[in-house]
Amino acid sequence: MKDNFDITNIEELLQSFKKHLLENDKSAGTCETYCINVRLFAEYISETFAEEFDPRKISPLDIREYRNYLLNVKNLSVNTVNNRIATLNEFHKYLINENIVSANPVEKIRKIKMQSPPKRVTIDDLMFKRLRRQFEHYGREVEKVIFFLLFLTGVRVSELINIKVDDIVINPRSGILKVQSGKGMKYREIPLNATCRQVISDYLEYRKAKGIYSPYLITTERSSKACRSSINKILKKHGNKIGFPEISPHVARRYFLTKVLEVSDISTAMELAGHSSVQTTIQYVPSTEKRKQDAVTKITNDID
Repeated sequence: MKDNFDITNIEELLQSFKKHLLENDKSAGTCETYCINVRLFAEYISETFAEEFDPRKISPLDIREYRNYLLNVKNLSVNTVNNRIATLNEFHKYLINENIVSANPVEKIRKIKMQSPPKRVTIDDLMFKRLRRQFEHYGREVEKVIFFLLFLTGVRVSELINIKVDDIVINPRSGILKVQSGKGMKYREIPLNATCRQVISDYLEYRKAKGIYSPYLITTERSSKACRSSINKILKKHGNKIGFPEISPHVARRYFLTKVLEVSDISTAMELAGHSSVQTTIQYVPSTEKRKQDAVTKITNDID
């Protein structure tokens, strides 16, 4: 420690700290950032406790409270907060090296962990065809209905298990699925294409032959109404057989909305999905480089 060194003089401390950083091969930019971060911390301590900043009085509690202040009051990003705390760690290592303090109050302060966004699983047309073939060739009648309703109507799993036989209207050239128990109890109707109509009709004939009279469309061997876990088990069983264990009702819903937006507009996708916000629909189908390129190319071609 230098003779006549005023420990409570933040400017003297920072000059000495900066010299130490430069001697340890830190860039001028890094030195400047470190000094700014330490000065901000010193100002916080002075304003909070109405006294001069004295590094000898800093405790781990002070560091934790400062971290919370940056995160919850200043609303700084996790990266920024972690960087500021890392600076204070370097600063206190320097203070120990200079025999100004005997312990590092930052040493046991953990970094704030950033939560990774959940992995977004999507499928392309080739994987859809492989799944379709698996269900068509090896799925039971009810499993085929589950697959096609999820992938060709985009219903949520909570809606699927609550569909009643009376919610299905099939005519020779058209069909409607009435979703009576949608999210927020919103009613909507989803057209059924020829494939869905045929699969459902075959299943209803199968039910009649087997004497299944449950009011619910999707039943299991043990229950007159399927549950979420039974739907997921069926999907996983067939997905695993073709090397796609990530299959889920949510993956099916995302695929359905992607295909709708390829041939229609966001308003139609919203209605079919039962969304009340455009932002919700957009989140399901993020823009891709190919989609952006195709859009720009189409504009250019139309103008030419």
